[in-house]
Amino acid sequence: MQFPVRRAVPPAARAAVSLAACAAMAGTALAAVPASAATTTIHRDNAAGAPYAGNWQISTIGPLKFSIVFLGATITATCEDAKLNGAVTSTGTGTLANGSVGACTASNGQTSPAITFDNLQGVGGQVTHAPVQGGRDGILAVTGNLNFKLEGEFLGRVRTCYYGFRTGNSEGASFDIYNGDNPRRPVPSSNDVQGTLANITLVKLPGSDWLCGSNGTGSGQAVARGETVAGSGVFDQRLYVTS
Repeated sequence: MQFPVRRAVPPAARAAVSLAACAAMAGTALAAVPASAATTTIHRDNAAGAPYAGNWQISTIGPLKFSIVFLGATITATCEDAKLNGAVTSTGTGTLANGSVGACTASNGQTSPAITFDNLQGVGGQVTHAPVQGGRDGILAVTGNLNFKLEGEFLGRVRTCYYGFRTGNSEGASFDIYNGDNPRRPVPSSNDVQGTLANITLVKLPGSDWLCGSNGTGSGQAVARGETVAGSGVFDQRLYVTS
């Protein structure tokens, strides 16, 4: 069952079943950062650094991994990387312009090429400095239309599948974020601010064909960087989140 992947308007691409699209949308969710939080400040370099406002990029470290149940079997997929670009203010208000996900390989042998997404300005969210002793430094709660559509021919007819995101019992996506000096950060080799995808559920939505894969899960890690020189397109500026 091979699906051309469609996200409302953006380009189509062949998917490892539905999993390539799931990975792409999870990357989108992670990058869709933040709406304003009065007690949150984004700095350059460290807690004492100047407030940062400008372009930024979120990129994965290591693969994105997803699984979904199709016809009673669990299919897993690994996607090479994801990059999301947008802008953020020093108070955490952010926008997202575009993004991409690298090639994916599924456990059933199917593969998909890289996927590019445009017109993501409707996705946003909120970064909140909410430290937990011995754990995270904050939370990224994502808002906006994170639903996506898959279409493909199977058993003699075109099937349409709709999916959305849920974190715990809440609609949408929420991620723990860690500063680069937090010993609990998920990627110790990086001193960038970073986030982890965990306990994310991909929910099959009403209107889906009965043969569409049921709910799935996803995981992965990513870092966020700004530009040292504004407008350069070089994302080499470390960021740091405080109250």
